Amino acid sequence: MHQLTDQPIDVAALVAQVNDPRAGAAVLMLGVTREWTGDLQTTHLSYEAHRSLAEAELARLESEARERWPLVGCWIVHRLGEVPLGQTSVAIAASSPHRDDAFAAARWLIDTLKQRVPIWKQENFADGQREWVHPGVVAQNAAAQDAAPTAEGGVMDPKAQPLIDRFGRAHASLRISVTDRCNIRCRYCMPGGAIRFLPKAELLSFEEIARVAGVLAGLGVTRLRLTGGEPLVRSGLARLVAMLAATPGVEDLALTTNGMLLDDQAEALRDAGLRRLNISLDTLREATFQELTRREGLDRVLAGIAAAQRAGFSAIRLNALAIRGLNEDEIVPLGRFAIERGLELRFIEYMPLDADGAWARADVLTGAEVRAKLEEAFGPLEAAPRHDASQPATDYCFARGGGRIGFINPVSEPFCGACDRLRLTAEGQLRNCLFSTEEWNVRDLLRSAADDAAIAQLARECVDAKHAGHGIDSPEFLKPARAMYQIGG
Repeated sequence: MHQLTDQPIDVAALVAQVNDPRAGAAVLMLGVTREWTGDLQTTHLSYEAHRSLAEAELARLESEARERWPLVGCWIVHRLGEVPLGQTSVAIAASSPHRDDAFAAARWLIDTLKQRVPIWKQENFADGQREWVHPGVVAQNAAAQDAAPTAEGGVMDPKAQPLIDRFGRAHASLRISVTDRCNIRCRYCMPGGAIRFLPKAELLSFEEIARVAGVLAGLGVTRLRLTGGEPLVRSGLARLVAMLAATPGVEDLALTTNGMLLDDQAEALRDAGLRRLNISLDTLREATFQELTRREGLDRVLAGIAAAQRAGFSAIRLNALAIRGLNEDEIVPLGRFAIERGLELRFIEYMPLDADGAWARADVLTGAEVRAKLEEAFGPLEAAPRHDASQPATDYCFARGGGRIGFINPVSEPFCGACDRLRLTAEGQLRNCLFSTEEWNVRDLLRSAADDAAIAQLARECVDAKHAGHGIDSPEFLKPARAMYQIGG
């Protein structure tokens, strides 16, 4: 069993929970607020968590512990909020027939909890200093520090410190929206009526976008993704791709598109330096396509996919958004389509970012439900290696062979604990989360006499304000005022 609580932990009750006639030993491990950390005096600790994600990970830890050792009882309790000196912040109780197993399980649970569970600790010191700590990102931050640019002589340039938020997450990914315009009107993104798009003068120029990307690359951002709206409606996009591909420090450059204009542009984009494509494909039926997008054109999307393959793109991913009662009967056909063409497929849960405000939780087809339908048709799915802890998808391979499939589950299984993404809107607003209600205006800096250091400082302020999670699963969740097409997908 596991629990997150805002109240003091009742240790005696915890021990009673794991006492059992079958157990010959019970081990209790307590984490307590100490007064001194080196020569710094602590006044209290504060803990913050992404609750649903933390609870899910605690459940996994308990399950893994029971598989490793013959436990009779197992309880994990973590306190959130302020924890004064001498009080317990985390308690683990484990009982088993023999003491070696109970000791080993309790030790493994506390060590692994500190590495994997998205709970952050703020140390508050008597001299007024505060520091957020999450042991699981120490190695990640150390690598980011090592990779950061150095001044002459190999000494770290203070202005080039990586973008690390107060929860220890180092930011290495920037999603760049190049336009809010689109050639279709997807129900989960855009309104059905008249739309006032941004005037051209309000959009960042390619040179302005490249400047922001260059500054952030100097702060540890290595991955860029172009989005919209529909990015391919912006004239001359291949020129921007070439500019970004030549930016020092950029290691990966990708683009997300609806595919309708890809037939004519795929070859030029690849020649300019683009290497990865995400193409939206929610249906294989024209009638459903029109119901979803309010436009005709499925044949153009399929032609765009074929053109991308002919152009030599080896990393092509299809993104499918499944909505209950609308296209859930196409989950298996989409899976078969991807397998037959050697393409990776990812299913994305329906999020509250539609312009019409029609989103309802009942319409969300969860990743678990989609996976069950696929396994029924194609056999078991096996977990694929996770090479990037910050990626939003959980990936699987078909046990019988034939491809890779992923699930992005922001509603049912939030993945904010390792988020490393920032966003730049088409008109030059920095955002630290897709669901953020705040923005930081970089366009004003770009169009004034501000230097790169000012842009870097604005990015730090944006990162410093980032929350632990987006909070879709919280009663306090506030939907962003802007829809997906205005933010950038």
